[in-house]
Amino acid sequence: MTRPAMALLLAAAALLAAAAPAAAADGNAPMPLQPLVDAAPEGSALRLPAGVYAGPAVVGKRLTIEPADGVVTIVNAEERPAITVTAAGAGLRGLRIEQSGGRDHPAVLVQATDVTLDGLDIKTEGFGIRLERADRAVVRGSAVRSTQPPGGRFTERKNGIDLYETDEAVIEGNTVVSMYDAIYLENSDNARIAGNTVESSRYGIHVMYSDGAAIVGNTGRMNVTGAMVMTVDGATIEGNFFAKQSENVNSQGILLFAARNSVVRGNAVSGNRVGVYVEGSSGNRIEDNAITDNFMGMQLIDSEGNTITGNRWIGNVADAGAQRSGNNTIERNFWDAFSGVDADGDGASDLAYAVNPFFLSVTERRPVFQLLFQSPGMRFLEGLYGADRSGWAVDAAPLMRPARETDRTSKDSGRAAGAAGALLLAAACAVIIWSRRRTT
Repeated sequence: MTRPAMALLLAAAALLAAAAPAAAADGNAPMPLQPLVDAAPEGSALRLPAGVYAGPAVVGKRLTIEPADGVVTIVNAEERPAITVTAAGAGLRGLRIEQSGGRDHPAVLVQATDVTLDGLDIKTEGFGIRLERADRAVVRGSAVRSTQPPGGRFTERKNGIDLYETDEAVIEGNTVVSMYDAIYLENSDNARIAGNTVESSRYGIHVMYSDGAAIVGNTGRMNVTGAMVMTVDGATIEGNFFAKQSENVNSQGILLFAARNSVVRGNAVSGNRVGVYVEGSSGNRIEDNAITDNFMGMQLIDSEGNTITGNRWIGNVADAGAQRSGNNTIERNFWDAFSGVDADGDGASDLAYAVNPFFLSVTERRPVFQLLFQSPGMRFLEGLYGADRSGWAVDAAPLMRPARETDRTSKDSGRAAGAAGALLLAAACAVIIWSRRRTT
């Protein structure tokens, strides 16, 4: 193409783009995005003036689409993705996308490698972002939410950010709310899932058949399960915060199923039905986690060869339960329900802590018995329930104090409050006794 012809093409594209906001402001149909994409040269940046544009559009060349100024909205009501990217190295930045073209289609579909999606704001009836065989994709700083009514069934929604056979992806700093699974990976190895916020979805982060995943520094609230990690090898789950996964009988903060050789480190799981659930998993390290205020701190089922150390169990109704999981290394954890003896001063109790599963087993069959938590009768029955301890979780050397100062402060303040309460109760009893003696 000659230089004059190229200049004419660019001028035509600029005129089309400039007309788009005016068309939208006049109440006419939004200008189609596809002609602008077709007119933009390979390797260029298509900078759109503020306004509303109509999809669907296919980006089949290395091109970056971004606003020139103000808000750029792409709307699409057809049974196709609003934007489909099929060219390696292409990118979308700072666009608002509203997809109403049916539940089976994503707002953005990527089918090429090395694509960057940055700062998108997506509202969708179906999927938000779908990556198919899109190795080294980057999805950063974007927001995805469902247009389905709040409180509806999860089955009426689709996944927020969905990866299939996409290796070495980076999913970072996104917010996904009210989807089916907020972030879903399948057959997608070595992904980095970092600094995302996932809320009010079925599973906040769902990883299946995807080895080497790094799930780091994410926050999940009010999901059925915070992180569901299934059939993986070599995953890292570190520094995440999962709270209030308790709406469902199967709610967990972190769930490992058939996980191998993975590390669960430095996470905080609080206010969940089960803090950490481990089933059919082996060779994993679960260390330095804060497991607080859950109905059940940890549950082990058919899991052996795992190392559980340096964790802090504080304020849980039941600390832990184990079924057919007797061959794990459990040591040097802190359990606020246990009072040990440290004769040699090494910071660990000389007595082991065998976590009694009686209360849990009773309340699972009769939930109403939760009202009897720590009652004298329940403690008496727990004392009788000790004939066979082969399936119990046993910490061989429980810590006398939490490993972290913040937890220690919280624990000590709780003990101080308890002691103060006991003193006040004793004083009240003394006053009552003294008053009765004076009246007799």
